Amino acid sequence: MTRTVDDIQASMIAKVPPGWALGFRGGVLDALLKAPASEFQLLEDAIARMMDEFDPRTARVLLPDFERVLGPDPCGRDVSALPLNQRQRIAHQRWTALGGQSLPYLISVAADLGFSIEIEELWPSKAGWLRAGQRLIPEGEQFIWWVRLHIARRENFKAGASQAGDPLGRFFESGVECELRRIAHAHTIPVFSYILEEEAA
Repeated sequence: MTRTVDDIQASMIAKVPPGWALGFRGGVLDALLKAPASEFQLLEDAIARMMDEFDPRTARVLLPDFERVLGPDPCGRDVSALPLNQRQRIAHQRWTALGGQSLPYLISVAADLGFSIEIEELWPSKAGWLRAGQRLIPEGEQFIWWVRLHIARRENFKAGASQAGDPLGRFFESGVECELRRIAHAHTIPVFSYILEEEAA
């Protein structure tokens, strides 16, 4: 919390040399010290706001600098066209990424981007292992990772707002697909399915 103008002015007055000539309060000296106190208060406010600029998750003024240092988006997104909170999440995820290809790492990458996911590995069915009711999985499916994304954002057709030709309902694809495809094992094929939060509840 930054100091007020009055606090700064009081601090400056406390540093004035003692004596009867400068000891009178509420006079010209106090009025003269009020002006630099106002400037110091603006400076302290600016310094306090800069504390948020050191973290991509809260940066506003320096966010373009983070994006410039990180270079072009590896997924080809035009990050400048995205909402501020998505730009901050993407910059933070790229800035702090440690690397890895384990399932927990992929889940953590999605979480950094604001998505809850589950990843299921498929294994071919084998005689002696199957139980009644289990689905048959052919050979080769072990290279597929089934990624379920939990999303809450969708748009439904609304009378008076939607137009002829608009779909009756649609969800907005996440940017997490490209990120996970990019870092998944080279021999795996991530397959994505979207689950609306109200359906998952």
